[in-house]
Amino acid sequence: MSDYTNLFSCAGKVALVAGSDGLVGREVCHGLRDAGAEVWEADISAGVVSDRRLRLDISSESSVEAALDAVVSRSGRLDIVVNCAYPRTADWGARIEDVPLESWTKNLDMQLGGSFALSRGAAERMKQFDGGSIIGFSSIYGMVGPSWEVYDGLDMTMPSAYAAVKAGVLGMSRMLATYYAKWGIRFNVVSPGGIADEQPSEFVSRYESLTPVGRMATPADIVGPVVFLASDAAAYVTGHNLVVDGGWTAR
Repeated sequence: MSDYTNLFSCAGKVALVAGSDGLVGREVCHGLRDAGAEVWEADISAGVVSDRRLRLDISSESSVEAALDAVVSRSGRLDIVVNCAYPRTADWGARIEDVPLESWTKNLDMQLGGSFALSRGAAERMKQFDGGSIIGFSSIYGMVGPSWEVYDGLDMTMPSAYAAVKAGVLGMSRMLATYYAKWGIRFNVVSPGGIADEQPSEFVSRYESLTPVGRMATPADIVGPVVFLASDAAAYVTGHNLVVDGGWTAR
């Protein structure tokens, strides 16, 4: 009889979390540590390499390569990569009518291009080990069109490049999943719904009225799905989009 006691354990695994200082990244680091992984925190706001914390700008290929090399050199392997990084331009929240094309393409390059650089770089290093798990982040708005009414009259909107980036993450991850499968490297995506982050009360009430479970997500809601995809519990799961949206896209 099989023993499933440690099925969701990440003990003995080395993980890199990009965007570790962000709202979701911080919780993901905690969750992977609690699951037994050795976790490297990587963020653009971090300083030099020290105590499993390093600076990582996913929009810079040299920064990506240096960070990955640092983890492999100091920990001896790399088993899990979670990309929570979210680089963006200063006009990220501008209305569609006001966004210069140059800004739109720059955001696409930084976010989607950066995701590719980190994913490919990690996979190439994982080839020498026993496979690995690479987890990207998309969104409900990489799957369905926005509900614009939740933004009416508010000083906020969905950024114009967001849907293209998040849909691109889904397609890219499926492509990489099929390419790197022969090396035992899995690529999956988590697609959260809206996460509570001190948004205006009008936005929150509108959003929650459209969500079957009646609330926005918390960062903690995202941790379980990430740990599942990182662990051997998901050993036969690759090229998958795990939607964590309280039923938003089920309607």
